[in-house]
Parts: sequence; C-alpha cells; structure tokens
Amino acid sequence: AKETKSKEHPNVVRRRSVADDIKAQVEVVEKKILKVDRWGTVVTASDQNDPENPNAKADSEPLEKDELKWEIKWAEMLGKWSKYKDPEKVSKIKQRIRAGIADAVRGAIWPKLCGADIVQQKAPGLYQSLLSKDLKEGDEIQLAKDLHRTDPRNVIFYNKGIGQESLYNVLKAYCLYNPKVGYCQGMGSLASLLLTYVPEETAFFIMDRLMSHPKYSCAGLYERGFPELMKQLQVFTRLMRKLDPKLANLLGEKGVDPVIYAFRWFQGRFYEFPKELFIRVFDIYLLEGKKIIYRLALYLILSRRKEFFKAKDEEIFALARDIRSKPYTKEAPNAKKLIDRAIHKIRVTRKKIDKYERAYEKEV
Repeated sequence: AKETKSKEHPNVVRRRSVADDIKAQVEVVEKKILKVDRWGTVVTASDQNDPENPNAKADSEPLEKDELKWEIKWAEMLGKWSKYKDPEKVSKIKQRIRAGIADAVRGAIWPKLCGADIVQQKAPGLYQSLLSKDLKEGDEIQLAKDLHRTDPRNVIFYNKGIGQESLYNVLKAYCLYNPKVGYCQGMGSLASLLLTYVPEETAFFIMDRLMSHPKYSCAGLYERGFPELMKQLQVFTRLMRKLDPKLANLLGEKGVDPVIYAFRWFQGRFYEFPKELFIRVFDIYLLEGKKIIYRLALYLILSRRKEFFKAKDEEIFALARDIRSKPYTKEAPNAKKLIDRAIHKIRVTRKKIDKYERAYEKEV
C-alpha cells in the first residue's frame, strides 16, 4: 500500500489515490471502472446495470465533515503510543477503536495493536530470506490458482492488479515459515486486507502474530481439520443456547447448524460481508481478540429472532445464509450502528468464552 504524508498532521498517512498509483492499469482494464469507493472496492459499468448485483451498491458514502478532526485525534494518539504499555486496558483506546480507526492511520495502528511491530524489529531479514526459498510444488500450484480469486473487487488486485505479486509473496513466506499450517485458501482474505493498508513485510508479521498468539489463534482456523474453527463454532452454539434457548432449539430442530451458515463468518472474520463492516470488525479484533467475532455473530442471529420464528421450514436456512449479503436492519442500518448494538446488546465476556472453550477442549 503506497502512502503519502498528509499536510494536516505528520502522523496522518494517506493511501495514494487510484489516479496516483494505478492510472495506467485503470486505463486498460477489460471492464470500465466507474468508481473506486473509499474502501478500495471497484464498481464497474456492468455492476451498475444490474441492480441485483451487490457490487452495484459498493459502500461509497462521502467522507463525514468531522473526519479530519477524527484523523487528527488519532494522529495525536499515535504520537503518544509509546506510553500505552497495554492498549487493551486503556479505555480511551478501546472506545476510539470501537468507534473506528481513522483510515489514514490504520496502517500505522494495526501492527501496534497486535505487537507485530516489535516482532518485526527483532527479526530483520527474515521475510527476505523466506522469499528466496522455493515452495513445494503442490503449494505453488494451489497458491497460483487462488490468487485471482482473492478479493477480486479490491482495486489493488482487480484484473490481475499490482497487488497480486505482494499477495503471493506474503502467502508464500508464511507457508514456508509455518509448514505445519502451510497454505489454505482462506488465508488470502486476511493477507489481502492487510496489504490494503501495510507493506507486504509488515503484512507477513501481522499475519504470523494472528496465527501464533493465543489471543487470536488463527492457525487453528486453517490447519487440517480446522480445530480452532470447530471449537469456536461449538462455543458460539453454546452461547446462543445460553442467551436464547428457544431460538437455538428452533434452529437445531430445523437442521440449521452454525457449521452451515457461520463457518466462513468465523474463518474469515466476516470477510464476505460489506467491506466497511469487515474492516471495522478487524480493527476491534486486533485489540480485543475473538470476543468481537462472537458478539457480532450472535447479534446477527438473535436480532432476527422474529423472522426465524415466522419463517416457513424452507425459508429458515435461506434467512441464515443470506445474512452475509444483507447484514443491516432497520435498527442497525450501517456498520457503525451494527457494531455498536452487537457490543452493547450481546453481553459476552472473555471469561465466559474461555470457560466454554476449556469445556469443549476437555470433551474432545
């Protein structure tokens, strides 16, 4: 992600515009690009001619009037970051992250939230040495096949865009660094998000941090058998039974298992949802870990309680399945309000999550 220093504040770093970075590429794409929204999503002519296409409604709300003030607040906090020994215990940081990290400083904040900046400083040359090695033939073939399928509406990857080389490098490096996990198709969604905001070497270290640190435990979302993913889905089920046993029983009786509709929610941390929601959930995830994933997943189901009970048998599964493309409701019409309601309506603590996770581990 190429960056330029902003004149507003020395710590505000803006991603360069499409005109600056990929003007030549945009001129030669097969489908004419009408616009690229603030989250980097491409909207084409064919999208706009098809109102049923979700890409015709890419998140493209104009910048809020007070966004510059928000960026400056974040830039000032970034300048004082060294005094925050444990950011998660600083209420001001938690409140601001839940309200949304200013886009201009996201690339600087993310490594600090998960500690990847410190790990990177302690391992100079590691990333470059990994890139100098060769992948196993099977991993090489699979990785090459998946590149064009990863985040295809992101402008840096669109139409075999300039970001695909960096995406390949990050995934290759991690595959070599952690052969136990190796390469799994779902990893591309994580790497592509990181590359939207940070250089590829930093993306690698954030990725490793998320995979290895128990706060995130992402490696188990991709390892053979998906052990962490299966655990999280079981914990999700138990939390739902605790919070709304009648709804949990209804879904269970109708065969609407979380493995069917929430598998990709948990593995991709809502990658397939609207881009703004995906990014803002990731902001919180870096600070608070898995708790925000449980909270949002539970709210998405529990807030549709009336619809589930009114639905006919054949409609119940479709209702759960379609949440990812239609996550917003009258009560939560956008990403900010949806996240806010999930946090305040779903009272799930890390202590409770840990309790259910330990119980599951004893059973298996």
